[in-house]
Amino acid sequence: MTAHHVDDNGEHIEKLDRRLCELSATFASLGDTNDIDEMLRIIHKPGFTTQRDFFFVNTLLGIVQQSALDAAHQRAALRDGVLHIAEETIS
Repeated sequence: MTAHHVDDNGEHIEKLDRRLCELSATFASLGDTNDIDEMLRIIHKPGFTTQRDFFFVNTLLGIVQQSALDAAHQRAALRDGVLHIAEETIS
């Protein structure tokens, strides 16, 4: 398979630039833990949960934790892919 360069006056690079900046903003916003701190305060209040509430929140915590781990792995794969492409292009 041969590689064909995109001839669109750099619009494809601008699109990738925008999307990478959006991704950066998304990951930056994930660094803010004020909402976690608030939840920690709430769950320690007397009578916060019933068994049903505990199960629901605990299940969501598992899903969110796994999603965060998946996002970290996908981010690393994206970075590694871009670096690999750069190495092939420069070499």
